[in-house]
This record gives sequence, structure tokens and C-alpha cells, in this order.
Amino acid sequence: MKLSAPAAILALSSSLSVGVAAAAPQTELTVNGGFETGDTSSWVSFPTPNSTFAATSDASSGSFGGEVFNPDQTTAAVIKQANLGVGAVSPGDVVTISFSAKGTFANGGVAFAEFFSEINGGGVSSAEILTGGPLNLTGSWQPFTFTAVAGADVSGGVTLQFAVVNGANSGSLAQFFVDEVSVTLPGLGANYCGANLNSLGLEASISAQGSSVAADNDLALTASGLAPNSFGFFLTSQATGFAQNPGGSQGNLCLGGSIGRYVGAGQIQQADAAGGISLPLDLTAIPQPTGFVAAASGDTWSYQAWYRDSVAGQATSNFTDGLTIDFQ
Repeated sequence: MKLSAPAAILALSSSLSVGVAAAAPQTELTVNGGFETGDTSSWVSFPTPNSTFAATSDASSGSFGGEVFNPDQTTAAVIKQANLGVGAVSPGDVVTISFSAKGTFANGGVAFAEFFSEINGGGVSSAEILTGGPLNLTGSWQPFTFTAVAGADVSGGVTLQFAVVNGANSGSLAQFFVDEVSVTLPGLGANYCGANLNSLGLEASISAQGSSVAADNDLALTASGLAPNSFGFFLTSQATGFAQNPGGSQGNLCLGGSIGRYVGAGQIQQADAAGGISLPLDLTAIPQPTGFVAAASGDTWSYQAWYRDSVAGQATSNFTDGLTIDFQ
């Protein structure tokens, strides 16, 4: 299948079952939230003179967790996953925050979990102390889950912050452990038509971020689990379908009807080292075989990504699963 003209994609469709649609997976915003890199990379830290922040083998799950030790009176040692989801989080989005934590405290030491909606250039549009006060921690791991509403301006993304605080009492200290940190956005649309395994043994998937309100014109597609550094592009149609191995592909085409291809300038993407591509869409110019059309409230559009791959050294291609979005 040639990248410049995968004619089989435009020609093949079928009325075969495409599977039951499932809610789109949530979009994970954190990086190294479980410290499984074995270090504190992707975390921002504001230490006190004698505090420490490091990965530790004392973990809730996996091989590593994070540990903050603060022995300094009247101070706060702060760690954070900062400015997450810039361009993906919208005002009013419901964000799910989860983590596991435990701690040892003495003479006034406490720990807080705080959530901020950041403004690009500085400042916040909202700030919230999760639980409304210090975390109720013991010496054993326990899970925490919260939801928060993004503020009126999230141009700088959102931030989850842990403050490990000591009071003025002599001997005040705080030892805080955290693991399995996750900040997610609800997925848009519904996934259907599961993908076939690729050369990495993965089922590549497609997701969407932004708004399903057509007039907002704020939607981006992401394909993940692709072969690293491979080329790919997105497809769209108002009809679902099923065509097995079109043009010799290892995957299945899950679109039917009139299929448009995002192959304009800058739209053919090269996957990064993690196997991901992403494309912001212009909902006023959706490609179709006869030209461009605009999405409108009440429309349903389905999406899929095609990408290059190889099997046993032979060039081939594959597809992600499909994603259907009902526009408002």
C-alpha cells in the first residue's frame, strides 16, 4: 500500500459487523506518575534546605514510588506534576485525579494535595485543596480519587501539587510517600472495531481531545501504539464499515461510505519514539473525496488512523481501532 495513494481505503467497505462501541478511554496527562523510570523525572520540586525528594523501592505497585522527607520547621517541601494538558484541557472540563499515598508525621507535620488551573504567563484561574485540608494518611498505602472542574482559563494547563508541610513545633517532621499518580480527562466519543496486533504486539488505538461541540472547532486526534518513527495519517467518514486487510494491510478498515483522508500539508505524521501521532482538526474543512465539508450539530463522524509497519522485514501497514463522535 503506497502512502501517497492508498486507493483501497477509498474503495473498500462492507456491511459486516464492526463490533460494539465502547466509551473512549480517558486521556492520561501525567508523565512518570508512578516513578517507574526509577527517578523523579517529569516532576517539579521546590525543596526546603534539608528536605529530600527521590524515587524509592517502597512502592504501592510496580518497582518504585516517590518519597519526600522534610525535617525543617515552618516550611513546605513541594512536588508537582505541572502544566499538564496544555491545549487539551478546556475550561469546565471534569478532571479525575487519583494517587496512592502514605506518611509518617510528627509534631505538626502534614501533607496536602492541591489542584490548580494555570494561566499561561502566570497565575491561576482556580485552586483547590483536595479533601479541603491535610490528607488523612497512615503508615500504610491507601488510594485516593477526586474529581475537579477546570477553571475559566486553563491556557497554562493544570497542575497537581503535593505540599509536605511542617509547623513551628520543635521536632516537627513529615515523611510522605506517593505512587500511582494519575490526572485524566474523559475521552470523547466511543471506540469500536478493535485493531489487529502490529509488529510490536500492540493494538494501536485512536482517541480525541477537545470539544464535541462543532461550533467550538476544538478537536484533536491522537493515535498511539504505532510502530515508532512510522508514517501515518487519519481517515474520516460519516459511516462505519468493515474491510478486512484492504490492499494487503495487516489491519482492518473500520470506515465505510465516503472516506476522507487527512493528507494535506503537514497532516501526514511521523510517529514519535513512543509510537504516537497527533493532529488538530479544522471542523470547517473535513476532507471528503469530492472536497471539503463542515461538521454541524447533530452530525456523527467516525475516525481511524492508517500507518506503515513491517512484518519479518517486509513492508506492510496497519490501522488503529475506530472512533465515533456525535457532534453537538
